[in-house]
Amino acid sequence: MNDNNRVTELEDQNKDSSLNVTLVTVVIPTYNRAKFITRAIDSILKQTTPNWKLLIVDDGSKDKTKEVVERYLQDPRIRYVRLNKNKGVCYALNHALSLVDTKYFSQLDADDWYEKNTLKVCLKKMEKASEQTAVVYGHEKVWRLEKNGKIKFLNEKKKREINSNYEFITYHPMIYPRFYRTSALRKVGGWSSQVPQNGRYAEDRQILLKLADEHKFKLINKSLYNRLKHSSNNSRIENRKKYASVTRYLYEEALKRWGDKYKAEFKWVGGRLKVGRLIKK
Repeated sequence: MNDNNRVTELEDQNKDSSLNVTLVTVVIPTYNRAKFITRAIDSILKQTTPNWKLLIVDDGSKDKTKEVVERYLQDPRIRYVRLNKNKGVCYALNHALSLVDTKYFSQLDADDWYEKNTLKVCLKKMEKASEQTAVVYGHEKVWRLEKNGKIKFLNEKKKREINSNYEFITYHPMIYPRFYRTSALRKVGGWSSQVPQNGRYAEDRQILLKLADEHKFKLINKSLYNRLKHSSNNSRIENRKKYASVTRYLYEEALKRWGDKYKAEFKWVGGRLKVGRLIKK
């Protein structure tokens, strides 16, 4: 074997070994989602890349979540942590952040599920991105739970690239999946429960606004996430005022952090309080 062939062989071996490194932990924060969580877990087991960890943080569920999850715990990649008391999704995610030991942290809501290639595609995008990229995301498919217990496909929601922090302020849709760089989450201090409603709502908007301070978001032009609409979604009608108090606070605090140059003009969009436009002070 000549030297050139030896170098090529070594490079191939290194490349193959890197594929066996677990770079991502999928975190499922859950509270009373026993009837949904099986689909979420199964979607991780079906991923085209086998190199992942799954951390399920049960925020004090009172249903049969523990019994459902225990059936999966023979898989050494899956870990289940149950909190003694329900403290809200921000607390649960921060607890997860303290346990995650992988380069990336990907959130999956317990009533949703990933496409088969979600982790592979997100990993590829993140590994090529600069350290300034804190999160990658794609398009989402929206489903509805029917009265007969079956799920019905509604539509595909295409997202666009978010190019600046101010652009995110006026960008109304939420982004899915939220595939984070773990170091970026730690740099901004993770999620806070010291906000209106004690961190029980709008955890997604909160952390993204914090990351937007000095990080970038990158779009993947593929559908990577499946979101289920049902009667017990946190965003249901009776929680609208709670969400409104949280989002108003989060937007105003972000604008202050970014130099207090703009005032937010709020409006209701689809039953949710959003920023219609930014007015220069």
